[in-house]
Amino acid sequence: AGREADDIVSWLKKRTGPAAATLGDAAAAETLVDSSDVVVIGFFKDLTSEAAKEFLLAAEAVDDIPFGISSSADVFTKYQLSQDGVVLFKKFDEGRNNFEGDLTKDNLLNFIKSNSLPLVIEFTEQTAPKIFGGEIKTHILLFLPKSVSDYQEKLDNFKSAAGDFKGKILFIFIDSDHSDNQRILEFFGLKKEECPAVRLITLEEEMTKYKPESDDLTADKIKEFCNKFLEGKIKPHLMSQDLPEDWDTQPVKVLVGKNFEEVAFDENKNVFVEFYAPWCGHCKQLAPIWDKLGETYRDHENIVIAKMDSPANEVEAVKIHSFPTLKFFPAGSGRNVRRQLALTQITTLEGFKKFLESGGQDGAAADDDLEDLETDEETDLEEGDDDDEQKIQKDEL
Repeated sequence: AGREADDIVSWLKKRTGPAAATLGDAAAAETLVDSSDVVVIGFFKDLTSEAAKEFLLAAEAVDDIPFGISSSADVFTKYQLSQDGVVLFKKFDEGRNNFEGDLTKDNLLNFIKSNSLPLVIEFTEQTAPKIFGGEIKTHILLFLPKSVSDYQEKLDNFKSAAGDFKGKILFIFIDSDHSDNQRILEFFGLKKEECPAVRLITLEEEMTKYKPESDDLTADKIKEFCNKFLEGKIKPHLMSQDLPEDWDTQPVKVLVGKNFEEVAFDENKNVFVEFYAPWCGHCKQLAPIWDKLGETYRDHENIVIAKMDSPANEVEAVKIHSFPTLKFFPAGSGRNVRRQLALTQITTLEGFKKFLESGGQDGAAADDDLEDLETDEETDLEEGDDDDEQKIQKDEL
């Protein structure tokens, strides 16, 4: 799960030794339980039973958690079991979870995944692999500065709500004061002064964000928000910057979430948009070419050159995965896909002009190729004598 020393040692032990240590007495079991934050023990009176075999198969599939197995009556007694079973021991939350149901490898693995993380897990460099590598792809995030006076109360409210959604939604706490977490705040369009705040995100094929209607962070309100999401009653939250007063006075028009559709889907205009990120080095290298392109078509009756800060502005109609991404929205009725350019095809001012003068045909990617372009290999940046001749790479989101 991670690259810390403890993770590596745990992995090596599982790879070089038995999948589950045989525990001959209560002292051996106690030593194993004390050895790690999470431990799984199988209690089987017959270690050759089918249930014991399924348990060992599950143990072989998990690298980062120690497993033990025992048929000792003393071990059964110590942990208050009268019949075969599996128990997950942990140094947080309720302390232990007893497996219930049909004892199969898959059921055991689901049980372990659901119970081996804390109800609320703090986002850190060490926990990130477990958070993003887990089976639960819906995460609710509490952005909470540890410096606030009611820090513990708000964290307790969040934890109180988490129990109802175990295995469905992962509850994550982020210290919004920590400098390492500022990019995460930016990704959600949050400023430090707006925290505490809650956001929910789904990490499926498309990352989708959701925002509660209320700023109330009580356990009841958090539960209500999560239940509405699971029932499909919450609409995605699309971020947008405020529209600058001078957005259309420069050669390159400025788009934000609030004016994107009005401009990009204007049936009388051919609109060419650069979706960029302020931190993207390749976008900065494209900027002078894009500015020259804007100057070229500044007074054109039906061609508009525009740009949008994509991380700060989200639109339902367009999903951006890398920067810079260029999309052409041709004039005409309907909202057919507008062409996306492969930057390996057109990289110069003259190339962009030729593309526009051809109505978006010369150098455009075929509609069927759009998905492939999202993951195209990046070309190396090559220095040229003229800025217009530079090759532009893409930065991944």
